[in-house]
Amino acid sequence: AEEAPHGLAPLLANLSRLPDTRAALLRGPRCLLQRLLPYTQDAASALRRSGVVATLRNCCFDYEHHQWLLSDQVDVLPFLLLPLAGPEEFPEDEMEKLPLDLQYLPPEKQREPDPDIRKMLLESLLLLTATKPGRQLVREKGTYFILRELHKWEADPSVLAACEKVVQVLIADEPESGMENLLEVEIPAEVEEQLQRLDREEEQCERPAPGSQAPQG
Repeated sequence: AEEAPHGLAPLLANLSRLPDTRAALLRGPRCLLQRLLPYTQDAASALRRSGVVATLRNCCFDYEHHQWLLSDQVDVLPFLLLPLAGPEEFPEDEMEKLPLDLQYLPPEKQREPDPDIRKMLLESLLLLTATKPGRQLVREKGTYFILRELHKWEADPSVLAACEKVVQVLIADEPESGMENLLEVEIPAEVEEQLQRLDREEEQCERPAPGSQAPQG
């Protein structure tokens, strides 16, 4: 089959912000989203990878589909983890917990080179851990081991922060009864203000200093 033009993936990413588009993408049994999953590893086009990963992340906002996305029927987790995995070797007890596609990766295995795409992959993982069943499934598949090695390798501050957020959820105790769905928990106003302040400070840290210029190529 002929490959879709590169520009269609970013268009689909924009459309997937709409609930109706996500519903169409997630409509089973052989949903359209499943056909997009292999493009998370499309070495020929960063634009297509970015659009597909953004679409996948947007679909992860619909938490009622999390268990299905993580089930053997769709098995979305390896498609999110493989671009984040490097050539590291794991002890046997850790290796056997990983999805088959992430076991015994070759020494030449490279991580996703685009930090924005790595961040979106991590944001997708974070969304999938918003519900208790999602957290359990993501934990059981050895996600922590992949993120532990990613954290050692990662140099981009925003990607590191995204990685740490997922790790925090994976290693934390389970929330108390009635608060298991993190997407439905009401955040106190003072906490929300503090989070927004931290986000603003992070954005300011990422901006170039006044008067600085990018290197001329």
